[in-house]
Amino acid sequence: MSLEERLQSVRKHMALAQAATVAPPRRSPIPHDWTGRLAGNVEFLGAAGSFSVTSSYESGHTHGQQRFSDLTTVTGNAFSVVCRDPELSYANLQGAVFLDTETTGLGMGTGTYVFLVGAGYMEGDRFIVKQFFLDAPGDERVLLEALGSFLSRFPVLITFNGKAFDWPLLENRFRLHRRSVPFDDPPHVDLLHPARRLWKRRLDSCALSSLETQILGVRRTIEDVPGWEIPFRYFGYQRSGDGSQLEGVFYHNLVDILSLASLALHIDRVVADPNCGLVEHATDFFCIGKVYEVSGDGDMAVYCYERALRLGVPDELRPDCFLRLGTLHKRQRRWDAAIQAWESLLDEGGRAGLVARVELAKFYEHVERDYVTAIDHVQHALVLAELFDSPWPDANLRDLEHRLSRLFNRSIRARD
Repeated sequence: MSLEERLQSVRKHMALAQAATVAPPRRSPIPHDWTGRLAGNVEFLGAAGSFSVTSSYESGHTHGQQRFSDLTTVTGNAFSVVCRDPELSYANLQGAVFLDTETTGLGMGTGTYVFLVGAGYMEGDRFIVKQFFLDAPGDERVLLEALGSFLSRFPVLITFNGKAFDWPLLENRFRLHRRSVPFDDPPHVDLLHPARRLWKRRLDSCALSSLETQILGVRRTIEDVPGWEIPFRYFGYQRSGDGSQLEGVFYHNLVDILSLASLALHIDRVVADPNCGLVEHATDFFCIGKVYEVSGDGDMAVYCYERALRLGVPDELRPDCFLRLGTLHKRQRRWDAAIQAWESLLDEGGRAGLVARVELAKFYEHVERDYVTAIDHVQHALVLAELFDSPWPDANLRDLEHRLSRLFNRSIRARD
């Protein structure tokens, strides 16, 4: 779609939205026949026009590269590492609910309605997706009661950007109607954050649609509608009662839930075992290495950094990779490997060479007691520090000059 076509579409739907908010809805006296039009079984919520639709998938069903039956093997260990939350290692992710919402806007105020809530979960050996639809704003209390009763059975919540948007907005709607929130401060896995830690270095965007095509191997059909268009379609339905324009919205929300489950499986596998066959890019190994390094697993971090270098990590990441390797080997007192990493940094030149000179100077001063070689590295570091206006605290001019003076004194005492 060209920019002009998109602008025309926006103007059209904005006009519909404005008309729907200014004038009372004049919906068709004949209710829209949802049965048979949606991919699942429709069940109305009492006497209201709102309803839920349930879709079921066999255990062998695949979405992208992942099979849903493997959800029964997911634990919280990998997510506790990549989400930097040790509490998740105790969470029952096999009983989690995957949640995604469609709303009338991006605001968090009382005027923003959640008109479609999708929830996916394992039931036996089948993956179930249940979607709750708000037919009209007057039905919101009925929908929230059904949704609250449904969600209260799950111990863990999994979303995509849900900590910042979906869940706070739902909490606001429950409190607005003086209804109790289904669970208070549940273990919440927001997949946006681990996705960014794993792939932001390589992908232009970590939006769910980008992850589908670049990571998960998911392709949506022509039934899908762009996310920015969804509120306008709901406003149009409120005015006309024509539900056909919402069928693509139900499909969009359904695939979001399926992709959430697939993404959770993918993250669990690549973090638990980088050699599972799902990691092919050097940049991804570098990012997984950082995840392990932050978690304190130095050996796995070293393995990932070395694998990234062998696969040909991009030039802009090579200095950081060698620096991290040198630091990790230094902590374990693996001096030969550390020196190899620092000498590789020297080959990178530039600012990287400066920090390598400082680390080598420290090694030859404190470990080898080779003050002459240490002096040589400090003198080179001084030249680089003046050239690059060093950003490293240990490599500023004053510290280097002090280190050089101390080394000269130690060298003289050693000779005497």
